[in-house]
Amino acid sequence: FDGRLERPLLNMFLALGGQFCLKFVFANIIEVKLVERQNAFRMHPVTILFFIAFFGRIWGATGMLVSVPMMAAAKAAAQMMPALYRDPILVFLEGDKNAPARFKMLRQQRPAT
Repeated sequence: FDGRLERPLLNMFLALGGQFCLKFVFANIIEVKLVERQNAFRMHPVTILFFIAFFGRIWGATGMLVSVPMMAAAKAAAQMMPALYRDPILVFLEGDKNAPARFKMLRQQRPAT
């Protein structure tokens, strides 16, 4: 197209094929594994929207993008806390008063590593 590349069509098809391969791997392997583990990281949609708005107000668009990963990290950190501190955080993030009992049940089902 602009003469700087020797084979521009080959480069275009390689880039396009690479994108398709990555999309295939993520959509058919990685996302499936994440959905299987969805019970461990269940979060209430209103809580998610609250944190998106909150961090969007503080940090703008960047805050809106990083709010959900920050919530997931906070929930993962809360799972390592003693039950006295963990249970209210789980109830708040999941919006379900049965979240601590479900967490205990999931922890018992998981094999020890």
